[in-house]
Amino acid sequence: MPEITVALALNSDRLRAFTYNEIELKLSVATLDAEPYWVECVYEVPHPLSLAPDKSLLTAKSLIGILQKAQPREKRVKIYASNEVYPSTYTLKVTLYLYDKDGAISERKEYAKEIECSEGNAKVLQSS
Repeated sequence: MPEITVALALNSDRLRAFTYNEIELKLSVATLDAEPYWVECVYEVPHPLSLAPDKSLLTAKSLIGILQKAQPREKRVKIYASNEVYPSTYTLKVTLYLYDKDGAISERKEYAKEIECSEGNAKVLQSS
């Protein structure tokens, strides 16, 4: 089982309701293992949030790359809100896949980040 550390962070603590705006999710992955891993990530957002600025895209996959010891990797993804976003708490889901040198899934981890959206300022809640 790979020994990895994962951090999810948002560049802003503001998500405003009823307006077009965006936030950026930063995913950082590092390993302490000597064995390299190929890392992929699947992002899921609830409607009315989107992973595309001009249409509804609720699920997306990104390639993080080869993860080696003492060489952390980062990936940034923008999350878009439209005028249909109501004041509520939205959960962003991130699923991380680590593949070993044989191409088999070595590890699958799920993470979540919650954002409270309001008409004024919004605050980022603790990740679970």
